[in-house]
Amino acid sequence: MAEFKALTEGEFNAITRRTARKRSRQLLALDARYDEDNGRLMITLNNGAIVGFPLSACPGLERAGPDDLREIEVDEGGYGLHIQSLDADISVPQLLADELGSVLMKRTIVRRNASRANGRLGGRPRTRNAA
Repeated sequence: MAEFKALTEGEFNAITRRTARKRSRQLLALDARYDEDNGRLMITLNNGAIVGFPLSACPGLERAGPDDLREIEVDEGGYGLHIQSLDADISVPQLLADELGSVLMKRTIVRRNASRANGRLGGRPRTRNAA
């Protein structure tokens, strides 16, 4: 088992800066509401955009009625939406990627995840130099 190593102040500050940069580039929810006239879940994003999704695009909301969607909470600093009456949680980044992401964006996400998994396994094996 690996031994725990406390972070130095410099390491901690570097992680904090990386996290802040990553968060500033990610689309997060500021507000969410149900638009009964159009039957859409409307999400206001941190970049000023407002996007609307049909309920069929949102996991757990396919059969929800207007009364179920009166109160939608933005959780986790904008990463998630929670509907208490349905006990439903929706990941905002995942919803955006699934519904608005291009094929190129989806391919990039798949490659990134595969690369991370490969890195956890030790990365690519080294090639032998032929003599």
